Amino acid sequence: MGFLTNIFGGGVQKREGAATPSTASQKAETQTGSFKEKVVRVDNPNQSLTVSAVYRAVELKAKTLGSMEMQYQRRDSAGGNFVANMYGDGRTLNWLLQKQANPIMTGCELFQQMSIHRELLGNAFVYIERDEYGKPLHLWLALCGGYNPMTGTYTLTWNTDRGMVNRAEVPAADVIHWRNTYRHYDGYMGIPTHVYAIQTLSMIATQKALATETAAKGGRVKLLIGEEKGSQIGLGMYNKETMQKYADEIDDRIYVKDVTALRGLDKVIPISMTAQDMQMMDMLGISLDDCARYYATPRPLLMLDTNSHYNDYTNATMEYLQRTIAPLARELEDLFDTKFLTQYDFGQRRFHMCELPLLRMDLEKQAKVDQLHLQMGWTVNEIRNQYDMPAIEKGDTPYVSTNLAELGSEKLSKNGGGKPTDEPAPKTDGEEGQK
Repeated sequence: MGFLTNIFGGGVQKREGAATPSTASQKAETQTGSFKEKVVRVDNPNQSLTVSAVYRAVELKAKTLGSMEMQYQRRDSAGGNFVANMYGDGRTLNWLLQKQANPIMTGCELFQQMSIHRELLGNAFVYIERDEYGKPLHLWLALCGGYNPMTGTYTLTWNTDRGMVNRAEVPAADVIHWRNTYRHYDGYMGIPTHVYAIQTLSMIATQKALATETAAKGGRVKLLIGEEKGSQIGLGMYNKETMQKYADEIDDRIYVKDVTALRGLDKVIPISMTAQDMQMMDMLGISLDDCARYYATPRPLLMLDTNSHYNDYTNATMEYLQRTIAPLARELEDLFDTKFLTQYDFGQRRFHMCELPLLRMDLEKQAKVDQLHLQMGWTVNEIRNQYDMPAIEKGDTPYVSTNLAELGSEKLSKNGGGKPTDEPAPKTDGEEGQK
């Protein structure tokens, strides 16, 4: 889990109350009871990563966006297609976006970490370091201490290549602020996804913690051992507080120990897994489905469906790219457009996340798509350009399929004139001999 835990630490929440028998009396004195002490509450980024489905969803989204190449583009000389701008400032920007965002982070790593911060922290911040002429020098991944809408400034901290941490008030024009889909009530900040999924994630973590404990105990059946009936004290002798105290103590001792002694029982009572307990295991699958919905990742991509066929996985991948990744890519494009371009650049320059390599299907399907594009008027070189292949001679000529034609057209007429003729067809030698 080093990919994500390097940022947020590697600590895992420990379930309290089950370590030692001494804690039983302490919990019995609480007003809330011992049940809540057994629940693993997932309410921070680090804890959310302990749920494997969340870790997979966050990592998959980050790796996918990191593999998409962000390009600073301009219109070509003919004013038609957009091409990578490799002149002057464009060359510098493309170097920062694709290769070296700053001295300690590549362009790929920058977009990966931006995705992680957005998902787990609710917001991702990038500080644009500029020179005295306003030209970009570096793109620094930063953490935000607050935003002042009155001055339009962010309080940012970021690591440098000299092992130092910078803290400064930065104007909004030099900050790329990528919010999570769910906005805070103030409209300026985003909210982490796990905030809305606390109940689901806590259920998954608790179920796994209980399953781990059961496995550690070897799945042994718990027992109740009682005294003779003659020693039983009537329930009427207990007041409400005393009964609650014993109830909590019994609950904790059963939870901690495999064998416990209780007053008033004359036989051994085994406690095994009930139908309700088994139903709880089925609820784990339902919780994982909810987790997939919260993080907008199909189950096959979370590796939850072991029986999925190739076509199911392919369809899930395409749906994920179109419904989850494509909107995120559009958000990033707009953010970079607003920070580096002016209104006069609109329509002539743009930032573009190149997603075509991700959208390619298997070779057979891709060949059919390329053939269809060729029939629709695409040139050979336009198709070759998608595969990063060099242009060929006469490859810029568009072709159109001629499988269909109008009646009486030149393609269908025998004389090549395109129009029907009133002259009789020439007679063959056989016809002249019969005459």
